[in-house]
Amino acid sequence: MKEKIIFRILLLFFGLISPAVYSQSADPGSDVLQRLKDTDNYFSGVKIRLDSQIEQNYYKHLIYNKTNAAIMGYRIRIFSGSGHDAFEKANQTRARFLSKYENIKAYISYVAPDYKVYVGDCRTRSEVLKLFREINKDFPYAFLVDQPINVTTDNKR
Repeated sequence: MKEKIIFRILLLFFGLISPAVYSQSADPGSDVLQRLKDTDNYFSGVKIRLDSQIEQNYYKHLIYNKTNAAIMGYRIRIFSGSGHDAFEKANQTRARFLSKYENIKAYISYVAPDYKVYVGDCRTRSEVLKLFREINKDFPYAFLVDQPINVTTDNKR
């Protein structure tokens, strides 16, 4: 019973601090867990103590998230082809897309034997549907795909 309570408290703790961790800058001095442990909270008397393995897993999780910045989202596939000239066609399609939609990112992917061109980094279905309606007139065979997307802070989709 005691282990269940401790586990729930830890889940709550990690759930509460994770938004704060991701909103911090990339500054190495912005270690939220260490600041919470070092802070003496005189008002509530709360002192944070963690098992060393939990703390190690917490830092492993942070390192993993920094190296794997992709999250699941949506993109639009505007080209798929194979053959001896598929790479050139994929590049031409990407270039044609970027000339019309400069503010939207486009990616070429190769999974044998097909070259594919994906556009956009949309987090929500409504966002990708809006983008789809925008580009569908120029790329009528485009369709939506669930795919890991790059999370950026700039205005590009």
